[in-house]
Amino acid sequence: MAPKKTITAASLVHEGHPIATQTVPTDFAWRRDSTGSETQTLYFQLENGCLGFVQIAWAYLALTTTIETNAMFYIPGQPCVFESHNGHNLKVHKKSQEYECKGLAMSWNDDQTQLTVKYTAGKERNPKGVAASFIFARTSDGYKIGDAKNYIGDGSASHFFYPAGEITAKGELNGVKFESKGAGLFVHAHSANIMPYNVGAEWNMVYFIGYREGTAEDQKKAANAFTYNVLQYETPANAGSVNCSNASLTESSQLKAVLWDTTVEHFDEELDPNGSGYKIPKRLVFTSAGKTTDGKKIKVTFDANPAMRLHDIDVLHEMPYVIRRLVQALITKPFVFERYDGDSKVVVEIEGEEPFNVHGVAFNELTLMK
Repeated sequence: MAPKKTITAASLVHEGHPIATQTVPTDFAWRRDSTGSETQTLYFQLENGCLGFVQIAWAYLALTTTIETNAMFYIPGQPCVFESHNGHNLKVHKKSQEYECKGLAMSWNDDQTQLTVKYTAGKERNPKGVAASFIFARTSDGYKIGDAKNYIGDGSASHFFYPAGEITAKGELNGVKFESKGAGLFVHAHSANIMPYNVGAEWNMVYFIGYREGTAEDQKKAANAFTYNVLQYETPANAGSVNCSNASLTESSQLKAVLWDTTVEHFDEELDPNGSGYKIPKRLVFTSAGKTTDGKKIKVTFDANPAMRLHDIDVLHEMPYVIRRLVQALITKPFVFERYDGDSKVVVEIEGEEPFNVHGVAFNELTLMK
């Protein structure tokens, strides 16, 4: 039997039409419409050094619906905290403007310019667990590539982004209270008629924040920062091993460019000493191409060295029993490796302008399902 193909959203855009298009509020509405999975995720990089994400995840697999909350918090010099909990029941109100499950609530205002997040899942289960609240005030329009839908075999996968926003956060981590401002990124992911492990065999995600070379120390505030975000995955061999990617560059809380052609190269791979069975790259090179919001060609290169290992997620271990048995029969052992690069550099090349460097830090997530 011939392998089923992957057809990317970018490849379906007719010549002369923009590859990157603006999202509409309904792109961020819950679907929950078929076998597959769906997530709503807020990523954050705060001025006190704290970075991470909070997420509601929904899945319908093997006639079983699961709701989970996932959260990761890391402040340099402190232990990284990752929490995954049963969300029990997802309640959606006001045409997806508000939604909540046990331990995590997200609520948009009427014009979808501000998101309020309250995370209590950790504290509810353990007095030493994490509790945090966020206000994400988006500062630019959202984007998607084409209609956002990559067709993979008989199913599809879509991603929608609010790439720029100002974050106000407060919470308690490792028994210490914190309050800080920063930058944020919001992503809605949805797959339909396809098991999650059939979407991508390898995923590379990065969320970088930094400042243009030469920026004075007293000007290094989130409002003046650049961010570079990549979500790239390669579909499984039986779907053609096709590269699918989304990426963006923001400057001073505004979308500067959308990049739809990203390649990721892995170097210096070594067998994981923690026993996952995978070879983990010490170095990754991201190369993204696209256009700025004013129509210029742009190339962004990120030579990543995420030396600090924050947390490994054994996906099977986190799954309910019925789904775990199904997945275990079909793939080897899905793992997510959360890592941190504390001294990063992004090179930006824009048509008609001098190239420049941006120095900062990056959260790196590598997912392997082979």
